[in-house]
Amino acid sequence: MDVFAYCCKSFEIATRRAAGVDPFTCPPLFALKFDTSVMAKRDLLYFDLHGRPGEAAWYGDDGLCAITDEQLRYAPIAGSVVFATNCHLGDEDSPMLDALLDAGAQYVIGGPGRNYAGQVGVLYASLLGQALRIMMAIGFDPLYALKLAKRVVSVTRLQAMLERNGEARREHVAAVVDTIEFRAYTRRQSV
Repeated sequence: MDVFAYCCKSFEIATRRAAGVDPFTCPPLFALKFDTSVMAKRDLLYFDLHGRPGEAAWYGDDGLCAITDEQLRYAPIAGSVVFATNCHLGDEDSPMLDALLDAGAQYVIGGPGRNYAGQVGVLYASLLGQALRIMMAIGFDPLYALKLAKRVVSVTRLQAMLERNGEARREHVAAVVDTIEFRAYTRRQSV
């Protein structure tokens, strides 16, 4: 399976583990230097950048613009599956989701609102992306792969909850609930 990954420099280790490839990072890359042709003919595009409500860009570390909706809209990604841990991708007003779908992505998998990927020690959104990638590599359809990946996250959650008490347990539950809300979007429909 051919995978492309792009993330914040500070997320490089987690993204490498989840995507199974060395990711492009922001910095040193940023929107004006990013050539979208590197995403051509990929089975899976994995993004781990910062998203903001209603904004037409994703950001790397220190607020550096990593990629814009216009870059994505004209990127050669037709037929690819996109997985993004980025916050606000699945919001009602998401220029970035629109751009990915306009470019012809088969499915865009992400969640609405804030994603709490790294705040509780276990990177549930990254774990979901890793499990999705593995299931797709085995040959499962992307939608079934997503369903199986959510089961992996649920089992991991149960284990983490057994190991924690009080506030830490509540944080894990919130992170998992957030990750389980990830959906596959097609032409503004969620599946």
